[in-house]
Amino acid sequence: MKQRIPGSCIFIALILCTASFIVTAQSTTSINRVVPSWNPNGRIYFKIGPQKQGDVYSVKADGTDLKPFITTPGEDYAPRWTHDGKRGVFMSERDGDYEIYSINADGTNEKRLTFNKGNDWDPGWSPDGKRIVFMSSKDGNWEIYTMNADGSDQTRLTNNNAQDFSPSWSPNGKKILFSSDRGGDADVHVMNVDGTGAVNVGNHVEFDNAPEWSPDGKKIIFARRPTKDGKFQIYSMNADGSNLMRLTNNAFSDIYPVPSPDGKKIVFQSERDGHRDIYIMNIDGTNEVRLIRQ
Repeated sequence: MKQRIPGSCIFIALILCTASFIVTAQSTTSINRVVPSWNPNGRIYFKIGPQKQGDVYSVKADGTDLKPFITTPGEDYAPRWTHDGKRGVFMSERDGDYEIYSINADGTNEKRLTFNKGNDWDPGWSPDGKRIVFMSSKDGNWEIYTMNADGSDQTRLTNNNAQDFSPSWSPNGKKILFSSDRGGDADVHVMNVDGTGAVNVGNHVEFDNAPEWSPDGKKIIFARRPTKDGKFQIYSMNADGSNLMRLTNNAFSDIYPVPSPDGKKIVFQSERDGHRDIYIMNIDGTNEVRLIRQ
């Protein structure tokens, strides 16, 4: 059973050293995630830097051509991208707490979208680029919300005493994927875009986190802590929860998997070499290669 989290704290499960979550409450002053994202233009984006600091860099999928992308005082995280790759949305604590911003792929036209009490996290786009899904603690505990691309019309989708987090919009625009501990353990759930019809498709006794859709919407890629004292590993399953497959298997945590736009690769964060590094592998878990070392 997980600890409940006060609204001023972050609930996410990562590894130790403040980078990956274990099942506990972590204050926003102790967060340090790399968290990669993949733009349809072929570049991979991620954070470099210690907690409460850090800039966003990008690199080609072969590990070459490393470039800075967002460099500001405070902590910024890699954007998630519209399906055409032209506009990104990301979280930053540059103004004192975590808020959501948008930015063009060339680094121009940066805009702050949220001005909420509490923290706004993990934004992602609807397939048509008109709405953004995100998690927020503005109403006390972590819930899932959507808003227009300009930050207006913020709508709460979940409303319970549990922690709902890590949302992702389905490629067909009809569903939202997220993690929740509403059943006692943090499992992968799927709901309609209006917040109705939530279904637990994870059904696991430990902790599921950071779920993402495959580009065709047929698979869910996510991180799971297979045992209470175990490390997070990358898994895949069908959208209905069937055909579970473990993709990584090592003594250190692998988390934050993101499929490539063509669905052939997965980029993820790993601590297997003693660092919070970026790795890439085939969609079936084969051919793991370290892309960037922190």
